[in-house]
Amino acid sequence: MRAALVPVALALVVVVTGSTATGAGRDSPATRPPRFADHPAGAVFRGTPAAPDFKRNPAAERFGPLLREGARRGPNFAGHLRVVEWSCGPNCQSWMIVNTKSGRIHDSPEPGVFGLEYQLNSRLLVVNTLARFKADDPPAGVPIAKSYLWRNDRFELIHTRVVPRRAPEPR
Repeated sequence: MRAALVPVALALVVVVTGSTATGAGRDSPATRPPRFADHPAGAVFRGTPAAPDFKRNPAAERFGPLLREGARRGPNFAGHLRVVEWSCGPNCQSWMIVNTKSGRIHDSPEPGVFGLEYQLNSRLLVVNTLARFKADDPPAGVPIAKSYLWRNDRFELIHTRVVPRRAPEPR
C-alpha cells in the first residue's frame, strides 16, 4: 500500500509546482492594471466641436480660455471627449473633460500629480498620483496610479495601483 502512494504523491507534487510555476510573475486579470485596448471607445467624432457649455457648470468659467481652446482642438479621449489639462502648481495638474459633441463640461475626480494617460480610442484614463518610483522611494501601500473608466457620462474608479509591500530581508 505504501509503495502505491509514492507515485500518486509524487505526481501531485509535480502538478502543483508546475501549475504555480507557469503563473509566477504574471498579474492575474483581477490584479493586473487595466489596458486601454480592454475598454474601446465608440466611433471618433469628426464634426465641428461644440463650445464649452458653462451654464451647466458655472464654476468652470474661471478656466474658460483653457476649456475653449481645448474644445476647439477636438476630441482626444473616448472618441468624443477632450481632456483639458493645466498646471495648478508644483506637482499638481488640474484637468476637466469637455464633450466635443454637446459642450458639456465634466469635473475631474481628482488632480493628477505626475500626468494623465489616455487615448482617443479608449474609455480608460489613468491618473498618475505619485509617478513611477524606483526601488525604495515611496512607502509600501501608497497609491501610485488610479484607473478610471468613462461610463454613462461619468468616471468610475476601476483599479488602484499601489506600491507593493516587500517581504522583510533575511538577517
